Amino acid sequence: MFSIPNALRRLNKTLSVSCSRYSHLQRRPKSTVNGSIIRQLPPVFLRMSSKECYDSNTHQRNDVVIDGKTGKPVKLSSIDSQQSIKSIAGNPDTGSYIVEFGDGFKSEFSPDWVKLQVDRIKSQPSLDDDISPVLPRIPWSNITEKDFRSTSGENRMSVTFDDLILSPDYNRHVEDALQILYQYGILLIPSTPTDDGGCGVSAISSALSGAAIKSSNETSPLEHYRYCHQNDIRPSPFLEHATEGPERTLFGSIWSTHANDMASGTSSADSAYGHDALPLHTDMTYFRDPPGLQIFTMVNPADNGGESTYGDGLAVAERLRKNHPKEFDVLCRTVRRYRSIDTATGWHLEGSGPVIEAIDRSGSVDSDHWGAVVAIKHNDLDRLPDLPPLDAIEGDTVDEYYSELRDAHNVLDKLLGSDEFRLVIALKPGDTVVLANQVRLRFSLLLPHISLCLLRCNNSVLCPNSDAFMDVKVSPSANLQDQSWDVT
Repeated sequence: MFSIPNALRRLNKTLSVSCSRYSHLQRRPKSTVNGSIIRQLPPVFLRMSSKECYDSNTHQRNDVVIDGKTGKPVKLSSIDSQQSIKSIAGNPDTGSYIVEFGDGFKSEFSPDWVKLQVDRIKSQPSLDDDISPVLPRIPWSNITEKDFRSTSGENRMSVTFDDLILSPDYNRHVEDALQILYQYGILLIPSTPTDDGGCGVSAISSALSGAAIKSSNETSPLEHYRYCHQNDIRPSPFLEHATEGPERTLFGSIWSTHANDMASGTSSADSAYGHDALPLHTDMTYFRDPPGLQIFTMVNPADNGGESTYGDGLAVAERLRKNHPKEFDVLCRTVRRYRSIDTATGWHLEGSGPVIEAIDRSGSVDSDHWGAVVAIKHNDLDRLPDLPPLDAIEGDTVDEYYSELRDAHNVLDKLLGSDEFRLVIALKPGDTVVLANQVRLRFSLLLPHISLCLLRCNNSVLCPNSDAFMDVKVSPSANLQDQSWDVT
């Protein structure tokens, strides 16, 4: 994409364990005696994971030794007795493991936690790996408007505004929405208010970001909106002391796609303010770290045209990996540059990165070494000319560099232009679409008046069975006529 325990920087990386340095301590063979599973975890890891090593209030480490006057770290000598296990016993009341280390220190570990760590170690990188071992992402293609609007069923992609924001059990619906966002990268929220100055959009951005517990109407736009609704008070889209919600950008926080509705001093130097069709793209590629979520809320559809088109960058990337491994490799390793300039307001932003960001599993130049796709960064309208790397210039392979890149780009364009990967939908007034900007793509044809909002989302582990899913911070946009909220 929430409260994904500081979740959207790279989601739940697979834990890799080096067995060479502590081979005499870390790996122990399975046995049938009590503690056989926990013995698969390195003693050093268990010792450092002990709850006694963390502050009970801040959950930060308290075993880091520093000089109390200077703050300088104190070098610790390795103590083998701390890195070995003396005994493992079971707690008959909780089923937990009680581990006694070589120096007599004892700590307790729950079986669920132990199993999760063992599963992480065993999950060796493969082409089928996903970022989270808890919940797989689902690439999608060939979906219809009917599929997208369904609010029931196992593969639903929609949650109503009232369920998400106003229902007594809204927490359950927020959890559903976060799971949909993580798995599909796109979420429809119908019946969003369009006459409240963006307050509903701000509440959505709050529901999908920040802390899991939202109890203060002074810091949470969601709780503020619910409180005002219950007491028949007009809410505000912005709170002075908010800890979550829309992100501030050069366009504003919550803004409109109509340039004449933009607040003075905000930027409108973007092709989104025109009336021509745009290619599928991710937004703000000129940010070093683009916003993770976009929120679009339709206020008034265009009289003619105005359909929105969405595509799943993850699905396109996986098709590239399968059918065009060479081109996939080129788009993973070629860094491209993006730029935004607004001379009227003085903005000049540049960012860079590969079109496909995937986990690099080895040092080889072979497409098979690429692991899970982490992000997509693609916007031809913001892209600067590609400058060959120094090794291509010195090795006299500049022509080959451009040829490979052109071929890869052509294959990408062909897939992005395929109806298989394009969901075309005419949004209705009150329809809100939340999009995972770092992986999924979108554009609107003959843009209607849309309200936009961006969310800063930290990609983390999505834990569907916990209170927190993902840390996201949002940026709303302002003005509501032909609008859709954009949260990145």
